[in-house]
Amino acid sequence: MNATPLLKSAPEPEQLADRLDGGDWRGVEIALRPADVADKDTLDRAVGTVSDVGVHLHQLAVTAEAPIAWPSGAFVRVDRLDEEARSGISRSAEFAARVGSPVLTIHLFIPLSPDEFRASGAVDADAVEEFLNFYSEACVSRGIDPLIENVPPVLRMRTGGVFLSPIGGHWRDLLDWRERVPELGFTIDTSHAALFRSFATVYPGLFAHPWDEELELSRYVEELGPHAEVAHVSDAHGLLGEGLPYGSGELELDPVVRRLGELVPFIVAEINEPDPARSDSFDWQQVLERRDPVPSVLELQERFGGRRVLLTGGGGSIGGALATFLGGFRPERITIVDGHESSLIADRRTRDPQTLGLFNHVLCDIREPERLERELAAAKPEIVFHLAAYKHVDWAEIFPEEFVDTNLHGSWNVLRAAEAAGVETVVVASTDKAALAQSFYGRTKRFMEQLTAFAARRAGAQRTAVRLVNVLGSAGAASEIFLSQARARVPLTVTDTGMVRYWITMPHAACLVAQAALLAGDGVPLCSPYDPVMLTVGELAERIWRLAGPGGETEIELLGIRRGETLSEVLTGHGEVLGEERHQGICAIESEIPTTGAAWVSERLPSRAGREEARAIWLEAMQRPGLLAPARVD
Repeated sequence: MNATPLLKSAPEPEQLADRLDGGDWRGVEIALRPADVADKDTLDRAVGTVSDVGVHLHQLAVTAEAPIAWPSGAFVRVDRLDEEARSGISRSAEFAARVGSPVLTIHLFIPLSPDEFRASGAVDADAVEEFLNFYSEACVSRGIDPLIENVPPVLRMRTGGVFLSPIGGHWRDLLDWRERVPELGFTIDTSHAALFRSFATVYPGLFAHPWDEELELSRYVEELGPHAEVAHVSDAHGLLGEGLPYGSGELELDPVVRRLGELVPFIVAEINEPDPARSDSFDWQQVLERRDPVPSVLELQERFGGRRVLLTGGGGSIGGALATFLGGFRPERITIVDGHESSLIADRRTRDPQTLGLFNHVLCDIREPERLERELAAAKPEIVFHLAAYKHVDWAEIFPEEFVDTNLHGSWNVLRAAEAAGVETVVVASTDKAALAQSFYGRTKRFMEQLTAFAARRAGAQRTAVRLVNVLGSAGAASEIFLSQARARVPLTVTDTGMVRYWITMPHAACLVAQAALLAGDGVPLCSPYDPVMLTVGELAERIWRLAGPGGETEIELLGIRRGETLSEVLTGHGEVLGEERHQGICAIESEIPTTGAAWVSERLPSRAGREEARAIWLEAMQRPGLLAPARVD
């Protein structure tokens, strides 16, 4: 890829310093705010901020983006060239020139409220042309290339309001205005393009652009790319899911980014930055109305200080939180293993450069036993946390083969590799859905618990499974979706308001899994959160709406229960009893764990079985009566 990768930042000292602190990024895009172009003094301060943090000393590239509103609070509209717009454009262009940006981006939009949009007539083309000519001249006269950016169908404008623009969504709009004002170039935004396509698909005609193949993201890239200077890359889903982290939405971004890298000089990763609107800055304790448990710090320090630790699935949200938590006890080394490249890269980039040497990131698929054995032999861990798994209940019903490959064969590979490497302690992440094992996913996790107990008995080693419950704010979880929707003031998409679930925060989850290693040392084979908060999904939605949304009556859109889901979850199944709290937030599950299924597989599964052979054996074990011994519902 020939393009220069950039991160986005406001002209704020702390935020800019964060962007420049480590990582593989080679520049920043400065997104101006309304106050930055209020007058000469505020503009000087914005320029000085960029200079003070040493952008040029770091030999980093800089690009600039104009504000979305002017200092009065009026939104930028390309059909309105009043005196404030003239001043704002001129100061934005001056800023770009003074900080060394070769370009300035402005959105091609006319933000209208829904009522205004419906009542509006044809766009005043003469007014738009006057605006864009002034913008172009302001840039060109200062040696700056003027760029216009495509916009999504629904604009929230960072204010919580909803606006629509009659121009700027379709790539044809940008080409048409370049014909009128040839000096214009383009900034391509991938999530904006994807959302425009999605909207045109489900509600054709509103923008006079019903969906067809010309709205594919690849078409935006090919049509706009030859005249584009900048690409804003982020994922998207549905109609409102804008600016999502790479790989978390509906877009297949890898081929798009590769192509953009051939066409544009600068690619801005808009979501690879700390964002105060993201779920990790939200206090989930307010939702639970309870403080998190206090970790047993002395015992944890003794357990992990100076030790070598390995995490599978370490690129996930819980794995990342656990690795950070364990890093506070200064182990000798933390090896983070994950089969998802983007997750590993993202985790590495979020690490404090001063502690990065503590972490070793390894790209490895747990479904490959020989490779996994080599990595464990190289890392020589004394403690292993096995978090890698597929977890979506409905997908397990659709793709059972994939779930046995990862959750069962992958777990067995980890347990066998740990035994071969002489690992002292292994903690395996299970779920409360294993208690009654009523879904295929729940049955794979219950089988994982049996595999863990079987491995402990066979090796005479410390092995335990910990049943996680719903972790607030974890990637892809309903709670994270609710938070994003509440902040966007859109209805919360709820499966069933009466579904009963247990909830803990991410810090509690990290503490829980870490303290499970303490229980493993005591010979506990199965453990659970102690007294997690029980709420219906409706109650959770209401609390998030009250804390993060506009307040008032919670707006909910019911989706219906997905395949494999149940109305209620429990912590224990037949023959299982929750024990006393051993450390804050964790207790043992007292039960006799059967290992008949694990023994049956162990006798039949060759140590070097191929993927298809292993899959067939695991599927048969899942289907044979009595092997899994699912808990009865009394």
